[in-house]
Amino acid sequence: MTAYRPATESDAEAIAALHAQSWRESYRGQFPDAYLDGDLVGERLGVWRARLGRPAENQLVLLGADGASLLGFVCAYGAHDPQWGSFVDNLHVDSAAKRRGIGAALLRRAAAWLGERHPDLGVYLLVLEANTPARRFYEQLGARNAGVETMETHGGAMVRSCRYVWSRAADLAEA
Repeated sequence: MTAYRPATESDAEAIAALHAQSWRESYRGQFPDAYLDGDLVGERLGVWRARLGRPAENQLVLLGADGASLLGFVCAYGAHDPQWGSFVDNLHVDSAAKRRGIGAALLRRAAAWLGERHPDLGVYLLVLEANTPARRFYEQLGARNAGVETMETHGGAMVRSCRYVWSRAADLAEA
């Protein structure tokens, strides 16, 4: 059974490991192999130690876990962008736990949190254009693709990313 809870500093290693695993599985061919095959866990660990050690006031990091096993996580920032609203920066689910509703549950919980704090703002996220399964997933939750842009990302890759949006956090929370 999956339990959901806010992340703490002690979760940084598990989050970094899942984050790296997810990128290696999903972004091969989009991010440089040298980056994905390098010390990705260490690089991500630095990010997560900073985020969880000194969390921004508008930051939420939620976990879905089964006992000590991390199944997924979401990281969101309220009122992140004046035009687009609150930002879902990360959503990753362990490949062995996909299609069990964990990603949708994490997103809905994050949206409820964002909606309590910023009820009139939309929610957005960026997803690689090539990540068709993730794009379908967001569309099934009511998001619309508001456009595609080319950007430099981790490891120096130039990628095309889609901006998926919900008009209000409540639209996602109730999806």
